[in-house]
Amino acid sequence: LEEHLLAMFREDPEFNDAAAPSHLGAAAGPAPQTRTPALSVIWSNDAEKELRKIPFFVRGKARNNTESFTRERGLHEITLGTLYDAKAHFGR
Repeated sequence: LEEHLLAMFREDPEFNDAAAPSHLGAAAGPAPQTRTPALSVIWSNDAEKELRKIPFFVRGKARNNTESFTRERGLHEITLGTLYDAKAHFGR
């Protein structure tokens, strides 16, 4: 049994310097891309009040969808109109 375990690690570069390079090494390809932080949006008081009327268990989804909708259109503030436009867009 011990010989079997030793044989398993002979070809593993973490345990044997003479082994082939790991598949996780630099040859595996470029480093993963990092996400750019999302642009922040602000909520008007009226839109925030209207958002609070949405049931708590879907409010987070409504907030995220509205913020995404706003960013995609290059806007920086969510007004009551923006909230209703997002609702209509995602309600299709």
